[in-house]
Amino acid sequence: MFQYLNSYTLKKVILRIDQKFDVDGFQFFENWKRSGFLILALQINTVTLKILESINKLLHYWSTFSHIDVFYDSFDYDPCKFFDVPFEKLSENSIRIQLSPGNRLAPSLVRLKLSNETSLKVLGNPLVMGRVLKYFKVFDILSLRKTCNGIRRCVDHLKPEPEIKKYTVDMRTDRNCFANIELPGYLNSKTISYKETEGSSNTVLRILNDFETNLKNQKTCLECVGLLFNDSSESPTSDFMARFKEILMRRSEFLKVRKFELYSVKGEDVMQVLPYLDQKYLISLEISNPDHGSSRLFKPKLIPFDMDEMVKIEQWNNLKELYLKTKVVSIPIQQMNLTNFSTTYMSSVARITSEDIAYLKENLLTPKLGRFIICFKEFVDDPQLIDLLGQPRTISGNIIVWYFPIPGTNGKMMEILLNERLRFENVNYYRYS
Repeated sequence: MFQYLNSYTLKKVILRIDQKFDVDGFQFFENWKRSGFLILALQINTVTLKILESINKLLHYWSTFSHIDVFYDSFDYDPCKFFDVPFEKLSENSIRIQLSPGNRLAPSLVRLKLSNETSLKVLGNPLVMGRVLKYFKVFDILSLRKTCNGIRRCVDHLKPEPEIKKYTVDMRTDRNCFANIELPGYLNSKTISYKETEGSSNTVLRILNDFETNLKNQKTCLECVGLLFNDSSESPTSDFMARFKEILMRRSEFLKVRKFELYSVKGEDVMQVLPYLDQKYLISLEISNPDHGSSRLFKPKLIPFDMDEMVKIEQWNNLKELYLKTKVVSIPIQQMNLTNFSTTYMSSVARITSEDIAYLKENLLTPKLGRFIICFKEFVDDPQLIDLLGQPRTISGNIIVWYFPIPGTNGKMMEILLNERLRFENVNYYRYS
């Protein structure tokens, strides 16, 4: 009957099915007019595994149906545990399966299409699979690997490039951790949730295993890798970073990433990973630590941050941007090797002297200067800064401003502003006079 109906005007079909339900009669959908807007509602007394397998075959008709609603009174096999495509639970006894082209890569559907040995051998051929993988994203590739051993071996042999743009692991909550993976393109991302059910150590292993699998064949440079941890004393930060280091050491080459973002870490944690990032690509480092501990304590939480070893490695010396929001950095300014940076923000250093400011002025007075900000706890004006920099252009309240022409530029100037913080900035004109 369906084939004699107009698919462009038909909106919804409701079928009450029994245990003899068979989808073989639906094969005409392959050549039927394809609107993609038809809703199929199935009403079932008792859901069995056989019925679910038949419904699963209907998911191939994504160009005909927009979604399939399944209503049932009871089940011998739970529908929520059967489908490996996204679905929505409408009520206690109903689900909605949204159909899309991406569903075709669900392992159960691929097995249906590749049910004969010849098909499996064809896709097990590297020449054929190589052409197929050109059109797949990392999430599709991961689904494809689950279909059978032959395809998995072929995919692993070809080592397709996942082309991941950004990978963020967020463990800032006590029980729910997640990884967010972004690919090139607009709104092209996926979030993997890791619910705390088996203990934190198992969660850490699952997160790390997925990271290694997803980025195993990454050759192109990632825009950003973020590792965000809980600031509680039970946070597995050190264990995670040690295992993360092992993953990076197993790679055939250093991980290429432009920006490395960390939250709630110590200096020794950073040193577990930073030396194994490709120094030719890493240009930005952002480290943030919480100013406060648990909201129940209402007490400042000062996390000491040791940079002594970090500032000696090549990755640090090749950085262009630094965002260090920590409490408190005690290493002297002139030992930080900051002069290669074009953009810097440091939320708190223990001490800065007039000689430090003169040192930074001499070394930052280049065209690459962007904005350089250091917040400090103590300022030592000995010898007096005016003797080192000369008379300021402006003194207004607690604000003191100097200007110096930047060599090799068309009239640009370095602006030095000193109040409760120190700022160097590349400007086009006198902003204070």
